[in-house]
Amino acid sequence: MTRTACPVDPLRLLGADQQHIVTRAQLHRLGVPSGTIAHRLRPDGPWQQVLPRVVCLQTGRLTPHQRLRAALAYAAPRGRANAPRGEVLLTGAAVLADAGLPSAGHPADLAAVDVLVPGGRRVADRGFVRIHRAAGTMPDGFERDDGLWSTTVARALADLAPRESGRRRFRALCAEAVQRRHCELGELLDQLTARPGALELPRLAGVVEELTAGVRSVVEGEARDAVRGAGLPEPLWNPVLLLDGRFLAVPDAYWPRACVALEIDSRAWHLRPADHERSLTRANRLTAAGLPVVRTTPLQLRRDPAPVLQELATLLAGGPHGPHSRITWRRAR
Repeated sequence: MTRTACPVDPLRLLGADQQHIVTRAQLHRLGVPSGTIAHRLRPDGPWQQVLPRVVCLQTGRLTPHQRLRAALAYAAPRGRANAPRGEVLLTGAAVLADAGLPSAGHPADLAAVDVLVPGGRRVADRGFVRIHRAAGTMPDGFERDDGLWSTTVARALADLAPRESGRRRFRALCAEAVQRRHCELGELLDQLTARPGALELPRLAGVVEELTAGVRSVVEGEARDAVRGAGLPEPLWNPVLLLDGRFLAVPDAYWPRACVALEIDSRAWHLRPADHERSLTRANRLTAAGLPVVRTTPLQLRRDPAPVLQELATLLAGGPHGPHSRITWRRAR
């Protein structure tokens, strides 16, 4: 007796391959009539309409991955089952959250999914999808492990910049991206300044200036604001210090003329406990080498920076200190 092979349901295969997110164009290509689609999308039906032209072949709340896939499907050119590989790209907060930047939040908590499309495309923000248009040619994207196409972290930050209203959060995102080595500083600066008129945005211009100066965290940016507000000379931020040509330390800030260092101690602003321990070791190495080190915390800088700034002013006025002639330095990279 011969067995008849079970027919393969192409719709079921398509849904499984695409996390149950499909377009109406794909359904039509599989021969699903419009009436059947409408019936299954009824209020108590087994499917749900999540965006114009985009259907989920199940009910319930979308997963973070389904939201990303649905956003890309919505932004794809009309009449196509899918956009060509890399023609529309995830960008902005979705990319930063997936990269694990703490200030970006968890992917499941994103209010909007940012998608980059070619500049001439006629597609608007809709639902949870936020459209960004490329000013020139589309950047080269890459395919993520989950099969979705994305911009780089540096490009995602540049696309987010015009819509990011909070300077503090954007400052944190840029610092985290460089600190965690998701992008090189030069690449990030190139992307942030590439858009015409980008530096006319005060918050963006301020972040670019900080990164160029060597600032690598939110708290260092706040310390820089305090130092400037007090009229103190601009220090080097995160320079590599050498004693007799050998590596000594990388302090948060250093005034080379006075041979004075500033260290900002806080577990909350270090990525891991080991980073905090390295910070303490660094300060001890500086002190052991004879450099005066002013130590503070983010809370002190915010609540009452006057004592810290006064101590710095006194040391700067009385310098140079310690092994001044034996110290050389390189700027932060």
